[in-house]
Amino acid sequence: MIIAIDADSNDTAAADHLLYELIDAVDQPVVALTHLVSSDDRPHIAVSLTSAADLADPIRELVAERNVGLAVTRAGASEPELAGPSRLVRGAYVAAVEAALGTTGRVVAWPGQEQAHGVLPAGELCARCGIDQLEGIGGVPVEDDTLVDTLDFLRPVRRDGRLVLQVRPAADNLLLIPFELQHQQNCCADH
Repeated sequence: MIIAIDADSNDTAAADHLLYELIDAVDQPVVALTHLVSSDDRPHIAVSLTSAADLADPIRELVAERNVGLAVTRAGASEPELAGPSRLVRGAYVAAVEAALGTTGRVVAWPGQEQAHGVLPAGELCARCGIDQLEGIGGVPVEDDTLVDTLDFLRPVRRDGRLVLQVRPAADNLLLIPFELQHQQNCCADH
């Protein structure tokens, strides 16, 4: 089952907050993603949860009083269940399709994530945490024995049905760190 919600989140922090709220409400193993939604007025972020369990009722209850678009897809169903304002339903539908195809999305939660702590060799990080590939930004080489400091925060991306973690050199150039850091400074925040 895939449930996608477009709450018109302005940034990944707001979308992550919504995902954590949803994950807490369902208490089931899920793959949780954020999805960039291009729209006529402005781009924003939608979210999706994929689970073997039927999560529709607790999610509907959680978002019932909110202005959100909702798309629920079930295996074998001929059409998704859609609800909410049309602009937001469109974003939820896009997120549901992307989650189903595995083509894109920023992964916030997935089975194996709980094993992503400390400094690990790249090969062990992939094996422990369900990461399919480490990709060095700017052509940085990544071998199985390359050390990666997880900083206890990983945000892989989905690409062609695979979980790809983008990494870059740490300040000391002795090991690699995730490309996306937990506490990002917004570009141009100091001007």
